[in-house]
Amino acid sequence: MEVLVIVAVVVALALCLGADIAIVPIMLMVLLVLLLLLIFGFFVYSAVRLAKTKSVKGQFVRIGRAEDKKFDTAFYRIDDRECSNAFPCEIVMRSKLYIPDKVYRLRYYSRRNEVFDLNAVYCIILGLVLSGVSVVMMILFLLTVIGLN
Repeated sequence: MEVLVIVAVVVALALCLGADIAIVPIMLMVLLVLLLLLIFGFFVYSAVRLAKTKSVKGQFVRIGRAEDKKFDTAFYRIDDRECSNAFPCEIVMRSKLYIPDKVYRLRYYSRRNEVFDLNAVYCIILGLVLSGVSVVMMILFLLTVIGLN
């Protein structure tokens, strides 16, 4: 809701300052490109963190909320210490993905004492590909609308 108010204020200011009404859709597309770039940046950051991990085996323990996170995540036991997953746990297929006492192959990120399970790795890879394609396509569309392409 706040985003709509901000967009309305920016559009009203642009129109009051003498901008043409045709600029409004272009401004909204630029905002969309910036948001897509932010999402792509998140997946690049996650991929860099994933690249700095080492492969370990861990046993699934429970699903709960880590103290520094705002979402439920899976917890794994690695060498008698409990590590939380870096990504939120899957809600829909929870019973099929997280089997108690099963040993999983994980990627351990020692700086934050977190792991990346296979679900998180797939999310990062798909997120990189899809958000990258979305950014490129939206930029090309914006350039076409502006008339530079």
